[in-house]
Amino acid sequence: MTAASSLVPVGGPLVEVFAPADGSVVGDVRLAEVAHVGVAVARAQHALADWSRSTPHDRWRVLAAAADVVASSVDELGLLHARESGKVLAQARREVAGAASLVRANAELARYAAGELAPTGALPGGEQDLTWIERVPLGVVACVIPFNFPVELTMEKAAAAIAAGDVAIVKPPPQNPLATIEACRLLGAELPDGVLQVLPGGTDVSAALCAADGVHAVSLTGSVAAGVAVALATATRLRPLHLELGGNGASVVLADADLDHVVAETLRGRLLMNGQACAATKRLVVQHDVVDELVERLDVALGAVRVGDPTDPASELGPLIDAASAERVAEQVAHAISQGATRVRGRERGDDAWFPPTLLSQVPIDADVAVDDEIFGPVVSVVPVADEHQAVQVVNQSSLGLTAAVFSADLPHAVAIAQQLEVGGVVVNGTNNYRPPVVPFGGVGMAGSGREGLGWTLHELTRTRFIAVRGLRPAGVSFGGPDG
Repeated sequence: MTAASSLVPVGGPLVEVFAPADGSVVGDVRLAEVAHVGVAVARAQHALADWSRSTPHDRWRVLAAAADVVASSVDELGLLHARESGKVLAQARREVAGAASLVRANAELARYAAGELAPTGALPGGEQDLTWIERVPLGVVACVIPFNFPVELTMEKAAAAIAAGDVAIVKPPPQNPLATIEACRLLGAELPDGVLQVLPGGTDVSAALCAADGVHAVSLTGSVAAGVAVALATATRLRPLHLELGGNGASVVLADADLDHVVAETLRGRLLMNGQACAATKRLVVQHDVVDELVERLDVALGAVRVGDPTDPASELGPLIDAASAERVAEQVAHAISQGATRVRGRERGDDAWFPPTLLSQVPIDADVAVDDEIFGPVVSVVPVADEHQAVQVVNQSSLGLTAAVFSADLPHAVAIAQQLEVGGVVVNGTNNYRPPVVPFGGVGMAGSGREGLGWTLHELTRTRFIAVRGLRPAGVSFGGPDG
């Protein structure tokens, strides 16, 4: 399959995309180069003039039709996504279906976004004024997409931007761009020329796009290093940045927790996208009383995970995105062991992208993986703590405060602990890897800035403008003071 599209304004070299499962060629893509960024931005600016003035109804009509087209391609796009990403098939198809829903839902939200009135009539001298506040598009939005949920995040960002009257330039992940480009092609077929563009390429293209003159905002999901680089490159322009970066997610397990439930939720939250999710459960912070029993149950459960070809519906865990990522995870595991952790399950990896389910116990509270060393792979790290106070300290010592969880049979007590955790969201008695589209997803500290989700992304990619009409209202009747 060749991923070529009129959405890509110009092209550089043609490169092959390989399946991480077996190294086979999935397809090829023509890359953009840094010199092409200016062409794409100019084209976007030209499209912006008309699109930003289009009516909410017209934008909804086009996007709703596009959502139907994407939804009708779930099977084909899901299989392509599974092959090039290593994501197991059920997850890949669910992601594409979710992406179509995001397009439709964002279009609906923008269709009915009516703004609000400011209470200027409540102020002395403003009694006859009528002031309304509206949200208006930012302009040209650069959307930089990661490899782990590329189709969904593209539609999360680009569809929200386009629904609001922005135009979008999508930079897909270099490791697995094919399904994202195809989804954009389906979406863009319903849009005017230049409203949605795709620039496949490497980090040089990302950097040039984010810093380019004529780009008005950047929405990036990626590593902390990528977010810092974009912030530095755009600092002199004071450009709005919407950044969703890393997360060293933690689940606090108290002694009264249902351990079978903890195990089930931990695996569900840790193994999504083969452990390569920002909000994955990377740290299990467990009271001493139940550590041994929980580790035993986790060991059994991880041993039953079906590892295999991601396109096989029976597979529950596939390979990492590439061999370099697997090597990085192996180094992190070895480093944790050197700092005092014990490997209960797992083995040394080979030279490919596959990494076995791994369980580390007795991880010291000051080990790097217990703080900010975020492992992007199927590794569960168990950090024993003496009590809930120490558990809170361990969770909050990480600067990657994205999400957390608390497991306990005492719900009021669990909620009280949840309110002490310095993260963007907390789940009680469920995996912290929780991202329904209706919540404001995002972190604190180095986990990023801004929030993503239905309504929240629209808010990030628009700005307010007030319009006041003075003297419009008729003069009212003047009354005296409290005594008449």
